[in-house]
Amino acid sequence: MDLPSQELVVSPVLRTADGTETAIPPVAVKPEEVASIDIGASVPQLVGKYGSVVLRYRSGASRSLYAAIMIHDLGHPIALHLDAVAEAQDYDPVSREGIWWLPNETAADYLVLTNQGKSSVAFDLSIYDAAGKKSKQIMMIGPRQTSRYSVRQLVRSVGLGGVYGGIKISAHAHAGSLDSVHFVFDEQAGFSALLKMFDYEPRARIAERDYAGTGSWTLRAPMMALSQPDPALEFPSDIVLQPKIFFRNVTSRPVIADLRFNWRSQNATGKAVGPTVRLAPFETRLIDVSALQDGRTLPQEANWTSVVLTTKGLPDEIMAVAASYDQTLRYGAQTPFSDRLSFAWKGGRWEYDTQHDSIITGGNGATKPIPVALTLFYNGGKEKYELQQTLQPDEQLWIDVGKLIRERVPDKNGKTLPLGLDSGSYEVRDLTAAGIGRVFEGKVIYDKTYGHAAYGCGGQCCYNTPYLTNNPLGIPFQGTAGNGVNTSDNCGGPPVNVSSTFWGNWKTASQSIATVNTTGTHTGMAAGSTTSSTSGQIQQTYGRYQCTVQTRTPSGGDHVQIPSSLKVLSISTLPTGTSGDYGCLTGSDYGIKLDIKYQVLDQNRVCDLKLKK
Repeated sequence: MDLPSQELVVSPVLRTADGTETAIPPVAVKPEEVASIDIGASVPQLVGKYGSVVLRYRSGASRSLYAAIMIHDLGHPIALHLDAVAEAQDYDPVSREGIWWLPNETAADYLVLTNQGKSSVAFDLSIYDAAGKKSKQIMMIGPRQTSRYSVRQLVRSVGLGGVYGGIKISAHAHAGSLDSVHFVFDEQAGFSALLKMFDYEPRARIAERDYAGTGSWTLRAPMMALSQPDPALEFPSDIVLQPKIFFRNVTSRPVIADLRFNWRSQNATGKAVGPTVRLAPFETRLIDVSALQDGRTLPQEANWTSVVLTTKGLPDEIMAVAASYDQTLRYGAQTPFSDRLSFAWKGGRWEYDTQHDSIITGGNGATKPIPVALTLFYNGGKEKYELQQTLQPDEQLWIDVGKLIRERVPDKNGKTLPLGLDSGSYEVRDLTAAGIGRVFEGKVIYDKTYGHAAYGCGGQCCYNTPYLTNNPLGIPFQGTAGNGVNTSDNCGGPPVNVSSTFWGNWKTASQSIATVNTTGTHTGMAAGSTTSSTSGQIQQTYGRYQCTVQTRTPSGGDHVQIPSSLKVLSISTLPTGTSGDYGCLTGSDYGIKLDIKYQVLDQNRVCDLKLKK
């Protein structure tokens, strides 16, 4: 999907496991348009092989393209959604962390590693059982290569037991070039699940990822299906899901996390406090959420919940995976955990036809109410359908795209979606964001034929480096001029004013030349040049996947000028001791005279030349 205001020309390349590249014809993608490529039809000679996909394009914005790949097992209800990520060669102090889960004896799995870089990468592959017992192997992957492993085989080969545990991938160098995915599937049962992996950076601090300013690190899973499926999913009436959450401590010390739930049924919403989870070093724990639907914690009739995990520990020390499937594994849905909030999310494809529908949510991750906008783009990105709602903390705007189309529901402008509409893209936006956004999002697309709901995340937009609105700033002598702070975003949006997040921190290098108040209004005190700056927190790109809260200090020049209408009188012509009524000016203001009263103390100081036209 193209995000900026101009068309992108994208050149896809397929890399086989050994790094060999095969080009696919370029695809032009218009703004907010969704373009699809059938890889099997485009390169039939690669059917049966595996590897990675590279998308090459030119753009002025680093995240102007959102891309994802859907892996389908033809003839089976197996579908996996994988997001595209960029290489970050200098992002080294990280490991990739995951959870493995083998729900039955016939389930197979793949752990896939891709080296996006030009150098070979040596890495440690560690497998843990639920109690944290570890087995480690040293491995190597060549430039641009893809490797595939079976965790089931690895677990058996090292003598570990159980049906779930942990995975850790630690590169010795070039960690930002190494990406990984892990998924489990069972063709016999008609089951598949993506066990999303995360970066763990030990040096991360809460302040960098505490977008809502709560003092705690927070993870959210926005769309967890509960025991009683939403009728919109059109599962058989007797299907009962078994929602569960896997938690893993990725550190060598104990960690504690608190859970809470924001649930919804067909007729009501509510909040509930969940259990406190205490994890031993490297432990993986399973929480049976269906057991909490006992009417005391969660109501039995609830269909969905967002799960909120908070901890006083450091970011990424706990990771979590949610899964909701019935006993046969035939029917179910997933939702990913993430700590990310943003001022804008650019989503990928939504679908609606006789066999598919999409549910999209946007939520308030702040501690106070905020207005949130959810926009559906369609007709090649040329038209849009806009919804807006003020959300309380943890509240979510929740839409069923098919229902909006079928029931001709008007948007905030009275516009309805056309009958026969089958796909488009979407955006979720925090309408009050200035520097730091506080909105989360989620989406599931479900297949009515197979009873499978695949989630798909949007792309998080980040701000670019902020800059002063006027640089240099011209300030009239003894007059005022305002300055502010602007920035653009890496999704290709227009410049935005983020001045308010920098209020209260303005200063000038020389107050004898210019002063500045808390909101950036400058006053010229004397003719000359100086600089001014301010500081504030803003969400900027960091690593491969996220925006973090970073303090930035934009600065620029200030020039105080005497109006050209003033007459200049040499200092030597002003007799020492001449009387006047005012204070003093110094430096380059010597000799300024325009029907003013003045006092000359000596040949180096002229006193308070207040202008009177």
